[in-house]
Amino acid sequence: MYLNINGGIIIDMSTLKNRKVLWGAVRMFAAVAVMSLFMVVRAQAAIICLDPGHGGAGTSGAGALYPPYMEKQLNYAVASQVKSELEAAGHTVYMTRNGDVSLGLDQRAAYAKSVNADLLISIHFNSSGAHDKFGSEVWTSMFGGHRTTGYALGNSVLSQLTGLGFASKGVKTKLGNSGDYYGIIRHGVSFGIPTIIIEHCFMDNPIDRAIMESKGLPALAHADAVGIGNYISSVGGVVPKSDPVVFAEGTTAAGGAGAAAASDPFKTKYGFPKDASGNVTYTDGSGGTAVFTAAEWNKLLGLWNYTGDPEAFLKQQSAADLKTLASR
Repeated sequence: MYLNINGGIIIDMSTLKNRKVLWGAVRMFAAVAVMSLFMVVRAQAAIICLDPGHGGAGTSGAGALYPPYMEKQLNYAVASQVKSELEAAGHTVYMTRNGDVSLGLDQRAAYAKSVNADLLISIHFNSSGAHDKFGSEVWTSMFGGHRTTGYALGNSVLSQLTGLGFASKGVKTKLGNSGDYYGIIRHGVSFGIPTIIIEHCFMDNPIDRAIMESKGLPALAHADAVGIGNYISSVGGVVPKSDPVVFAEGTTAAGGAGAAAASDPFKTKYGFPKDASGNVTYTDGSGGTAVFTAAEWNKLLGLWNYTGDPEAFLKQQSAADLKTLASR
């Protein structure tokens, strides 16, 4: 018996020696293939911390309530399945809470830091007083690379949730008095961890609730897992690192004392052109430009004067976002 390999090499299979050579080659090929697959999976793996929002005894930590639904229970059920699916895909996944326990937002973020998480993803469901709001939305940080990562990750998840029938309300940001408005995001980025909140739907809205009930929570969890996995694959398994964003009296978003005060009357502290009337032409890191009147610019500086260096904070924002804020 002869075996033709690759159209050119002919091996006489009648001898035991040649059979041993062939099977040795087959075993070696199989080992290399498995090792290559393992390396690919490892190269695309990430450490993810899932945060099932709310939690705690009774209704005190329930989150949104709309009978028969209690948000903390929905959050935990979805997060548990997302964890299982992502682990099956080769990722390392932790959860901030295991069971119905109460945790502070700072504790959740600190736990994500302790496990060296690449991403912190907080799982939630929405409700509204008038029961008239609907759709899926994702919240992320306003700042630097955290914003970039959050937008990409959030849109990847939303693309899967809209496939179930939910309307996409987009990836959003919101400012508070000391950085990002939402505490889990604010604390997460303070540790340098890109953080998002997934608000799957408004469980008190008839349209959203019908989709949630017809598709089932496992479908929502699967959408999350696919969206998260797709994002990680898109960056080759290496989530971009971002500097911590910390706001405290006397510090800045840039993490230092900032530049020395500008002596040029026609430039701001960080070099943005200023005309004789005090109007400032601002250009962000992506090339976006906006012109602010002196009053608008001073208003923006006043909002973050408590940071000790408000222009260091402003220069991290997009021109469009600052213009919107100045016009309010």
